[in-house]
Amino acid sequence: MKTRLLLFLALFSLTTCATHSQELEPVEVAKHIFSRTGFADLPHYSTGEYRGHPNGQDLPPTATTSFLLLGQTPTKAVVAMNVVDVKGIQVDTYLHFQKDSVWKLSAFRSLAMTGMLAKMSEQLESFTPQQVDQLLKSAAKDKEKHHLFSSRAEYEFMRGNTKLTIASDAALVAHFTNNKADFERIKAAGLQEISGKTTEDTQDQELAKPLEAVYRKLYISSVRSGGDEFGNGLNFLIGGMVDNAVGYLYVKDKKDLPEMSPNDIIMLREIGDGWYLYKTT
Repeated sequence: MKTRLLLFLALFSLTTCATHSQELEPVEVAKHIFSRTGFADLPHYSTGEYRGHPNGQDLPPTATTSFLLLGQTPTKAVVAMNVVDVKGIQVDTYLHFQKDSVWKLSAFRSLAMTGMLAKMSEQLESFTPQQVDQLLKSAAKDKEKHHLFSSRAEYEFMRGNTKLTIASDAALVAHFTNNKADFERIKAAGLQEISGKTTEDTQDQELAKPLEAVYRKLYISSVRSGGDEFGNGLNFLIGGMVDNAVGYLYVKDKKDLPEMSPNDIIMLREIGDGWYLYKTT
């Protein structure tokens, strides 16, 4: 009886150790770190600049979270975390992991400098048609060009573009999906312009100018060849502040897809058919 008991305890101990040592994937680590109950092993799953905050106990108690794996290699991974409060306001963040003995969170990112854009968007949305008319009259007399816009078309673009820049990732994907035919048309024109040319010949070249009216209706600021950041891709820039930008990227071959990093392209979310949503810092 004693021998059986010892054997049982030994097997139980081995099973417990195996379960405890079972490797957690990046999304699982993210869920543990941002759980409401806390994560006792947090220091073991932290590295680099991430020192344990923010974590689940830093989030509002009524907020809900969801997670999406954006990309993973043997040594690096990026997980998107969407946070929604009770009013439905969404914040998208990006968790950068490094593989050591286990997957460890090394950096926490989101699109920076959105506060100014949010205030601008709120102001633009608040203007009545009469106020817009008055501002346009003032702009016509403004020789110093300190005005925000000088035509109703400029106002409509600025309003839509600013709102789209700070939109949730889900809304940005939906915007692309709802207007995919126009995006594909512009893409075809851009690819035709750079066809047969090397990346060096088309370094950060503006494309599809004849279709500017089309892409501005989509609230796209510019369409350019990839340049240093996006190589052989096509960059459909929405907007942002300084280097903190958001847009859509088309890459014909996945091997040309740039890498994500905490200090440059903080997220790449695949939409399909060679299209991606991106954000930089």
